[in-house]
Amino acid sequence: MRFITVPHQMLRRVAVALAAALLVVLAWHWGKTYGYRTWAATLPLSDRYSLRDVNTTQKVAALTFDISWGTVMPAKVVHLLAADHVAATFFLSGPWAKQNPQLVREMVKDGFEIESHGWAHVNYSELSTPQIEANIMKTNQVLEELTGKRPTLVRPPNGDFNSRTILAARAVGYTTVTWGTDSLDWMNPGVATIISRVVTRIHPGDIVLLHASDTCKQTDLALPTILRQLAAKGYRLVTVNQLLTYGSPNYRG
Repeated sequence: MRFITVPHQMLRRVAVALAAALLVVLAWHWGKTYGYRTWAATLPLSDRYSLRDVNTTQKVAALTFDISWGTVMPAKVVHLLAADHVAATFFLSGPWAKQNPQLVREMVKDGFEIESHGWAHVNYSELSTPQIEANIMKTNQVLEELTGKRPTLVRPPNGDFNSRTILAARAVGYTTVTWGTDSLDWMNPGVATIISRVVTRIHPGDIVLLHASDTCKQTDLALPTILRQLAAKGYRLVTVNQLLTYGSPNYRG
């Protein structure tokens, strides 16, 4: 058996090249992770975090409903709210709104606020900045055509966001909104649990997350009691944009 002898000089060159490549990879990883964090930490709160509630001592709050799928639960929720003359904000996905124009127009007629839930139900942090902007603007076109008004708020699918997604949304004229209280109705945890989470956790200036998609089977059953108990606690329910007139916006992670 013959062994190939590699000159020491060549070995050194290979070692140096591998070390340089490793440093490049490590530098890229550091820049992507820690460099991004350092940059994000220098931004104002409104560029780092989503709108979760409003700073106020008055008993006002906004009930918000995300809709992406189905027609049964959306119609039930709209009719329940309209019957009680309750203000609310609906965050609609573009495909759903396009497929259900009559119900969207009914929402507008009943005085509900219509805002954006984006187009594809994907995490924005996994999209490029141009993809985020396109996702939002594709829905913007549908909602503006149906309502006659340009939305200004977007709730990212799954509540997923970071500084880059917030700045991308702002670049096309949108404020990112999540929530202060999560009803967990999307988990179908039981009517009593949904009621308890909303009624016990709500606070002045709160934005409450609810859903009106068909995958959420208990929202309509919990809603009448939620409305009744919030009224008993002295809460006035308004839209998100109305809520912003009661105090300064609170941006949190």
